[in-house]
Amino acid sequence: MRKIMLMMLVVTMIATSFTFNAEVAEASSPFPDMPNSGHDTINRLVKDGILVGSPDGKLNPGQTVTRGEAITMIGRALKLDGTQRQTKFTDVSRSHYASGYIATGSEMGLIAGRTSTTFDPSGHVTRAEMAVFLQRAFNLTRTRTDVIYRDVNANTFGSNAINAITTAGVSVGYPDGSFKPTNGTTRLEYILFLGRALYPELKLPEYQPNPDVLEQFATKAVVFNAPSGLNVRSGAGTQYPSIGRLANGTEVNYYNVVGNWAAFTYNGEIAYVSLSYLRTPSTGGSGSLAGKTIVVDAGHGGHDPGAVAASNGLREKDFNLAVALKLQRRLEAAGARVIMTRTTDVFLTLTERANIANRNNADAFISIHANAGPSSANGSETFWNRNHASADSKRLAESIQSEMIAKLNTRNRGVKEGNFTVIQTSRMASVLVEVGFLSNAEEARKLASNSFQEDAAEAIFQGTVKYFR
Repeated sequence: MRKIMLMMLVVTMIATSFTFNAEVAEASSPFPDMPNSGHDTINRLVKDGILVGSPDGKLNPGQTVTRGEAITMIGRALKLDGTQRQTKFTDVSRSHYASGYIATGSEMGLIAGRTSTTFDPSGHVTRAEMAVFLQRAFNLTRTRTDVIYRDVNANTFGSNAINAITTAGVSVGYPDGSFKPTNGTTRLEYILFLGRALYPELKLPEYQPNPDVLEQFATKAVVFNAPSGLNVRSGAGTQYPSIGRLANGTEVNYYNVVGNWAAFTYNGEIAYVSLSYLRTPSTGGSGSLAGKTIVVDAGHGGHDPGAVAASNGLREKDFNLAVALKLQRRLEAAGARVIMTRTTDVFLTLTERANIANRNNADAFISIHANAGPSSANGSETFWNRNHASADSKRLAESIQSEMIAKLNTRNRGVKEGNFTVIQTSRMASVLVEVGFLSNAEEARKLASNSFQEDAAEAIFQGTVKYFR
């Protein structure tokens, strides 16, 4: 994975055709449109025959690098066989300038196509894709728990690669605490990142997160149900030492989630507490769902990824689980007994999911999903089934749907009757929620956002509370 991302990134910075020219490489300004920064890196890559420029002799530093360009630069950096030849992709002919590197890269497992038969050589490379290419190409394996960007979470495509290139001194993101993973990668960005990955002396200083910046985008919560206090740890896990303790009612403003751990600022440093003991102020009190048993089902899992977003690689199974865990916290904080069909990336059959609810005599069953369809399709919808508890199921669906539309500002696709096995077999009030469309690039970007996932969980929670009232 990491080598693939690196190769893709490098190729993106190349131009339509890169042929090393010794006379250009020795010139003090190898390109007529040299940018204001990055001269040392540009000259080094030109000298080493990795960066050549476009056929018109220009660098075009502000243009977005393409997949064909990226793989070409990576191929040159790794000294791969770039001899033009036939590839397995229908959209890359033998005569394509990058065909050799695309063929070699795919054979080595460094790169993959958009589909099994297409590569999309003219497609643009996002910053997350760039991170993946570099990670794979340079085998960047080391990561840190304190690498935090406000717009990157565990469900963001390329999150591990983004962490790895940050740890390796290849990138530090933007001053506002973001990485902008879905933005296109400019040629200059790609050149700088590639140079830092190739040449140790060009690496950035060690990454230092800025808690003051991250605090501006924090989620407000309070400690609850921790009789002897909540341990504050130096890392995201019980294996890290406790560096303090928080009493019930203490406010925690966390700005990222690592597994089931919330990252926040403690005594001026980044620290972690368990999400199981945090409650958001909007959860409606500890007793509003007391006595209720609710089964939360994160759709898909294991070998079944569900839908996959072509724009950012977000898998439905990961999105579903992220929202389900966030919903679990809210329901438990409101006093409900919550049973999860899964809390990790495992596979269960549809019948097994429904049977969990039936065996536990649940009061409600909520299955969480993301949708797929034509690229123009968008919006939220909620399904119910008339096989069991039809009136209650429809009312629960209507309640959740209205809260989602109000909270998420998505297109209202309505409440619909559906014959999905999980709601057809569950004997209590049962719904299947389709939060948004992974096949829609704009909506997929939102679905990958931790803040949107929190909002989705909050909307489903509030709809559930309203139903039980």
